[in-house]
Amino acid sequence: MDVLTTAWNASGAPRLDGDSPVGSCARCGEKAHLRPTRQVISRVFTAFDGWAAPSGPGLCDICAWGFLTPNLRNVPHLVCRAPIAAHQLSREEVCHVLVGGELTPDLALIVPLRPGRKHLMPVASWGRITLADLHIAWTSEDAVRLEILTTLRSQGFGSRMLAEPSPPFSVLRRLPRSTWVNVMETWSKLTLWRTSPAPWLSLALHVTTPKEKS
Repeated sequence: MDVLTTAWNASGAPRLDGDSPVGSCARCGEKAHLRPTRQVISRVFTAFDGWAAPSGPGLCDICAWGFLTPNLRNVPHLVCRAPIAAHQLSREEVCHVLVGGELTPDLALIVPLRPGRKHLMPVASWGRITLADLHIAWTSEDAVRLEILTTLRSQGFGSRMLAEPSPPFSVLRRLPRSTWVNVMETWSKLTLWRTSPAPWLSLALHVTTPKEKS
């Protein structure tokens, strides 16, 4: 069972209202009652990669729910397949999950870095974090780096500073001199995130920034 179907089942398997014709879903290809495609997605939608028949007449309950439910593209979700569950999370709760260690194959984490811009649940993958058009792994080493970043934040280093190769002296000088060596050492442990093309650092900064400050 894919991530979207699991989340739909965990949410009570909501059905379409009223009568609807039966046919093959344009996205997943399953035989089902269909809602007209243009009632689900806009005319400017272009993300048809992987659809069974993009020009098909409509979408099934599951696929329509994945595109029509606003919170699925606005708020982080954690989906589990054993046992089946889907949880809406705050940024703080996402951070707690990620600090806990590797994301296992039975979990899928969806984090809209730019809420409302992308439909992420329909393309989510097991064992991955879905961010816009990317699906990234999360390891125990990443969890350690996130803890380091959280500590540096608590010492006064902001998002833009943490993306720099070295800590700014304007903040460093306000800390006890006895901590300087440790700050420099831990700062260097985030180098991989700063040089990687995939957005691990963007994710870490997002989930450690209070919503009102984003």
